[in-house]
Amino acid sequence: MPDLRAYVANCLIGGHTISQNGTSWIRDTVEFNCGGQSILWKQKPIVATGNVSELAGQFCETSEILVKDVTPNDVPKILVVIERVCWLLSFAGLSRVLCFGHDYPDGSIHQVRHTVFGVADFFRPTLQIRDGEVIKSFVEQTYPNFVQVENSRKLSVVIDYLLQAERQNQPTECKLIFAFVLLENLKHTYARAKQIKYVKGNFRKPNGKVYYFKELLEIMFEEVSMHPDLQSVKNLRNEIIHSGLSQEPYHQQAAMYENIQDLLREYILRLLGFHGTYLVYSSASNAQASL
Repeated sequence: MPDLRAYVANCLIGGHTISQNGTSWIRDTVEFNCGGQSILWKQKPIVATGNVSELAGQFCETSEILVKDVTPNDVPKILVVIERVCWLLSFAGLSRVLCFGHDYPDGSIHQVRHTVFGVADFFRPTLQIRDGEVIKSFVEQTYPNFVQVENSRKLSVVIDYLLQAERQNQPTECKLIFAFVLLENLKHTYARAKQIKYVKGNFRKPNGKVYYFKELLEIMFEEVSMHPDLQSVKNLRNEIIHSGLSQEPYHQQAAMYENIQDLLREYILRLLGFHGTYLVYSSASNAQASL
């Protein structure tokens, strides 16, 4: 059976195994086993061995994927698997990983290319993305849960909003608004998934009273064994949403944004069923935490 080759941009991960590049060998390859499918992911030399921070802020073709022995009927299914892995890698590196085309059969004239938007970034990643073993473990470990909840919890939207919040040169209030909207989104999809009644514009308790922002978030976090203090988050959210600005000093706004990013990072990892070490956003991804 023929192979399928796909092309990916903005993926700054390191390799897990080595392959030959001319007369030398470089660590540039990761084999992901997801949904019963083997995906051979190969990084270009400039990514595998170069300074990836130099690629930040630009669209760059970084990777090729080879999937062997693909029947014509299986092509759509394989492309869905690749898209899911791209979303997981986007979250791992906080860089918008995009599949922009594929050839099937590999080496033939039947080539598909897409117009895509997004740039590479290398700023406070979620995981040690330059360690191929870490990335392989993360993707294979979380892929089943991603499939299970991707639609009910709108995970592609969640990850995209994380990336939008991290765009450079935004006012802190705008970054915070993205973070607050993401919390609202997670709260809403959680309530829908739990079939909480939605009446007259609000989610309702069994006695008919309204679930407010903070208390429904607390229930959502508690389900994954998180117990954050959300009072300051709620206060700043109300101030910015209602006035568009905050009277808090910049350093306090920035600290709150980092705190929310820490909450979001841990919650998504727990939701995906991740067990291992990740990087703490508020430490500039220099400190580690474990789940």
